[in-house]
Amino acid sequence: MLRLGTYIITLCWLCLVPLRSAQALVLSQQDYLYRVWSVEAGLPQISVTAIVQDQQGFLWLGSQNGLARFDGLQFDVFNTANMPEMSSNLITALHFDQQGRLWIGSVNGLMRYQDGQFSRLDKDAPLQGAITGFAELTDGTMYIGGSRLYRWQQQQLQQVPAHQGPVFQLFQHHDILTYIGAQDGFASLDQGHYQWHGKPDALPTMQISELAWQDGQLYLGSTAGLYRWANQSWQPVALPEQGSEARIELLYTDTQQRLWVSNYSNTYLIERGQVQRTDYVKGKHQDFVWVESMLQDKHQNLWFGSRSHGLKRLRQPPTQRFSKAQGIPDPYVWALEAWQQHVLVGTSAGLSLLQYGKFQPLSANQYLPNPFIYSLLTDGDDLWVGTRAGLSRLDRQTLAWQRNYDSISHLLVTTMARQGERLWVGTNGGLYYLQHDELRQDALPALLQTAKVRIVLPDQQNRLWIGTENGLYLGDNSGFAPVLDTPLSGSFISVIKQFADGNLLIGSFDQGFIYGQPGAWHWFNQRSGLPGNGVMHVEKIDNQLLISNFQGFYRLSYPALAQGKIDQLYMLVDDRRPEAETDSHRCCNGAGSSKGLVHQGRVWYPTLDGVVSLPLQQLIHHSAVPEPVVSAVIAGGQQYLESQISLPPEARDWRIRFTAPFFLQASSLEFRYQLQGYDEDWIYALNRREAFYTNLPAGAYRFLLQVRVAGDYRWSDTVELSVQLTPYWYQTWLARSLFMLLVVLALWGLYRWRLSALANAQLRLEWQVAERTQALHEANQKLQQLSMQDALTGLYNRHYVDSNIRQILARAERAHEPLTLALLDLDHFKRINDKLGHQIGDAILRQVADIVRQNCRSTDHLVRWGGEEFLLILEHSADVPQLLQRLLAAMRSQPWPYSQVFSRLTGSVGAVSFAPAADWQQQLQLADQALYWVKQHGRDGYLLLEHGEQAPVDADFSSLLQQLPVHSNKTAELSPYC
Repeated sequence: MLRLGTYIITLCWLCLVPLRSAQALVLSQQDYLYRVWSVEAGLPQISVTAIVQDQQGFLWLGSQNGLARFDGLQFDVFNTANMPEMSSNLITALHFDQQGRLWIGSVNGLMRYQDGQFSRLDKDAPLQGAITGFAELTDGTMYIGGSRLYRWQQQQLQQVPAHQGPVFQLFQHHDILTYIGAQDGFASLDQGHYQWHGKPDALPTMQISELAWQDGQLYLGSTAGLYRWANQSWQPVALPEQGSEARIELLYTDTQQRLWVSNYSNTYLIERGQVQRTDYVKGKHQDFVWVESMLQDKHQNLWFGSRSHGLKRLRQPPTQRFSKAQGIPDPYVWALEAWQQHVLVGTSAGLSLLQYGKFQPLSANQYLPNPFIYSLLTDGDDLWVGTRAGLSRLDRQTLAWQRNYDSISHLLVTTMARQGERLWVGTNGGLYYLQHDELRQDALPALLQTAKVRIVLPDQQNRLWIGTENGLYLGDNSGFAPVLDTPLSGSFISVIKQFADGNLLIGSFDQGFIYGQPGAWHWFNQRSGLPGNGVMHVEKIDNQLLISNFQGFYRLSYPALAQGKIDQLYMLVDDRRPEAETDSHRCCNGAGSSKGLVHQGRVWYPTLDGVVSLPLQQLIHHSAVPEPVVSAVIAGGQQYLESQISLPPEARDWRIRFTAPFFLQASSLEFRYQLQGYDEDWIYALNRREAFYTNLPAGAYRFLLQVRVAGDYRWSDTVELSVQLTPYWYQTWLARSLFMLLVVLALWGLYRWRLSALANAQLRLEWQVAERTQALHEANQKLQQLSMQDALTGLYNRHYVDSNIRQILARAERAHEPLTLALLDLDHFKRINDKLGHQIGDAILRQVADIVRQNCRSTDHLVRWGGEEFLLILEHSADVPQLLQRLLAAMRSQPWPYSQVFSRLTGSVGAVSFAPAADWQQQLQLADQALYWVKQHGRDGYLLLEHGEQAPVDADFSSLLQQLPVHSNKTAELSPYC
């Protein structure tokens, strides 16, 4: 009775489900995968104010901390810290013109980027206020919005007088029609004709900051909400659940002519007149808000820039996921089976039927021994269900429960297969077969009665293949035996599949798979080129083999396997990268039966987050191939950006940077390059994005670059870069010809030289003697010079005077000029030595010597006469008083760091000017007496005596002062005759 009741209930449930077989798997829900980048990924700042894409595929992002160029992996940042040409770090608008130049608007000026260089366009007349937008006509005329409307003509900015007031946005439509968002309205500029459209009368004020065109209508985003301009009138457009947030932050029309609208909290989509809220832009945590910039790139990815949450990319993948949003009772899915035009799904919480994109739990779940469903098998009129706690049988037509098999209720049923009259059941506690509706193990070897079985398969020869967690077994008429002639002996066997041509594929959990026939196996694993060593499920579709594992699923060429090679491998879903958490429909799950399904034009896989499906037509499609870019060549300390480069001969060490703008798993890109003229074959750089060459010979080179996505057999088109390394002058053909001629001449000269070598030997010896004699003479002169120099001050010493006084006197006599001897003595120097020590005293003497040098002439002879006393022999001494005054003043004004002993240093000078015929030693005694007189009269001064011939040395010095002309700065101490 219980079974009959269940049958009736199931029939009633099925009657409630409309049988729309033609539309059973019409799956229409929008499913976007995403990635988010912020400052931790290299974005210069969390605000993304503008997004554009250049011809090479790079994204250019404006932020509040500069401009960033993004290739999917790295942000190259340009701001005032590294680009002095940048007027401000707060970027407000970006635009690529028809020539590929990037126009950059900031809060403080207008810039342009071209050929790797930034330039300030308003440098001569800086604009006031932020640049808000750009519009370009087909003739190249550029309009710039800011505090006023400007036009760029003849390499300068010109204000457009037709529009008064600030511009909040510019929008170009149909190449010639420009719309201008302004305060309290908007304007149109059509081939120079200006027309103003004021705000609705009911509004006190508004700013038009966003403009877009869709379905022949102009949409206007303002501080007062969204409006449509139709029939020369303002028509408000209501946004669902808009609340009090009226300000529109973004309007953007994509290539499908869908209009995207954003305010602070939400993003909306207007399509075919219908407005819907797109919560998938905000994301799972509803935190990606305040969207103010957007771009649809050339691969149809959608990019959103937030003022507060960085950069987000949405993409529609080829796969589709059905999980919690579609009503699955538990996202952990372990088994799949076709049922009519629907899919039967085994989860951790029972069986569900996926129909019309929604999950419907089965009423039979309440009778199953365990809700954890791990394997399924359709067998005639029966549906077999393997659970974590045994086996159940359902009616295939009605899905009504019929019976549980309690004898294995303690075991996980992993696999089932029909072979003639027997149903084979594999569990984690042995192999069983169903005979006369009872599970049995007799006639099986003891090892299989306890083995952890994962997969069973009857082949075309009616043999039974059994895969266990510890190896492979084969059963035939002679019994069961382990298969030991394969590389997978003892491995965890997860898949056994036989194809129509009789070949087998046996896959393992972590050792790859084998393909072929017993005795003729080909073994494939990661070393052979597989993206992973695990195999969960295998399907052959036409000439392609579809394989799933924990890293995703991929296809490869089936005919190539028979030749023992992997060819045309292509990852359809790649979960090997960190970004796969949000940027992939992660796959796959389980090891055993029912781990994949081809049904209704799709392939289906169980995952830990519902079911993933892929339309079979995608098996012949490929995603876009990345386009490689050579970023720069760095050689000789210079950076070169051209496609044809000529390098100077010294630039022999090269560093070549390259990348590929690609925004899906960019970290998985693989590069290879070749420098033709140097490399014999391709260099596989994998994910490295630089090439290095050192000590290259001169010549013409071509750098070739290709890129591909890991898990994709297709390499991109080749990008070429021509580099000419100029040879040194001596490496040219002309130089080499001259060199050969010189060699011949040198050999002839060598021959001639050999003939005359003996004759010239004596001459060379004489030259050597002369050279050494000259060197000895120069050394003696140097020693003599050193002997005449004071070691402490560098001035001359007494030896110098003794050696040179005759020549000095003779020179003065020939010139008929007097000669002056001046003795300088430092005042109170003994006290300085006593207080500060001789080291400080020596330092003061060296500084005094410097003062003497600086205040004397090049013709004067400066001598350290002894201790703190200096002798100055002055030729051409017409201005001796002025020299002595200047010298003493320089000493007094010199700052000395020894204020605790003396605040200034002074000196006393006694000097005498005389005719060269006089006895210089007697004159030196007079100078010494003059010095003594200065010392007696207060120091810090000088006394200069002048006379023509001989002066009476032994006369009283006071009388001499009365007889001779005298100069002194101590005039108060002298007699009136002075």
